[in-house]
Amino acid sequence: VGDLLQTISVATQQAVEEAQGQVDGVDADRAARHAALAAAQDALPTLQAAVAARQDIEATAKATLSEANEKAAVETEAESSGKFSYDEAAAQVAELLVALEALAALKGACADSSKEGKHQHKQLAHVSHKYSLDTTLVEAVLKVLRKEPDTRQSFDVVSLGIFEESLSKPLKDFEERLQLHEAPQAEKAAAARAATEAAEAAEGACGESEAAVKAAKEAERAGAQAIKAAQKHVGKWLHDTKVVMDGFDAKKQALEAFREGPLKLFDELKDLQPEPEPVEEVETEMPPASDVAPAPAVAEGDALAAATA
Repeated sequence: VGDLLQTISVATQQAVEEAQGQVDGVDADRAARHAALAAAQDALPTLQAAVAARQDIEATAKATLSEANEKAAVETEAESSGKFSYDEAAAQVAELLVALEALAALKGACADSSKEGKHQHKQLAHVSHKYSLDTTLVEAVLKVLRKEPDTRQSFDVVSLGIFEESLSKPLKDFEERLQLHEAPQAEKAAAARAATEAAEAAEGACGESEAAVKAAKEAERAGAQAIKAAQKHVGKWLHDTKVVMDGFDAKKQALEAFREGPLKLFDELKDLQPEPEPVEEVETEMPPASDVAPAPAVAEGDALAAATA
């Protein structure tokens, strides 16, 4: 019982000493809380400045994106308009080349002798009308092409030659126009591609700047929350200190009550314990050794158990 009471006394004393350490550290705890609040308040302007800087970058990126999109639209429109003229001239060149091929084929055959010949004949009539060739010449040529080649007269051959020259003239004009448009059109196409790529790059930069602004705002919110948490921690110092000191007082009172109560009573009871009475020794006559029966053999385990008992 004495050992148990002593153990309780030591444990209670240690609790008191730990509580005393907490009491001694309340001033340092208060200073630490104020320091944490000051650090959080000092950090907030830096976080706010970071948000403003990233917003400026975002605004610049958006302006760049807007300009890039406008330029891409202009260059694309320029390419499209030029491409229309270029494609139109290319189509006219192709059409006239096909007509000349049809004429070359019908010089050696009658247009009415085959389905393909009839189609080529109609094609020549269409092209002649489209490019406003001489009506009299066209009518004469279309009649000549319906004749068998070996029945055509000299005048017919001359008419075919003049008709071929009439088709070749607009072809030459369109080929020259196509050649003139080729280099500028290539430049417009390159400018349109470059403007489109620049717009795509600006869009990527704009997305990155938006993400940076979002991250900076989150950091700013976290900084503001840290200030609120630090202010709350500072505001709770008095309450927390009262809890620490009340706990210290309670532990001191518990230690004092234990020492003045159970421990002191136990010590008093120990002093009141009577002295043990002396035991009288009784002499016994030992029989001769030969009359004493030998002790039975005991196993080692049984001997250990008996000794332990």
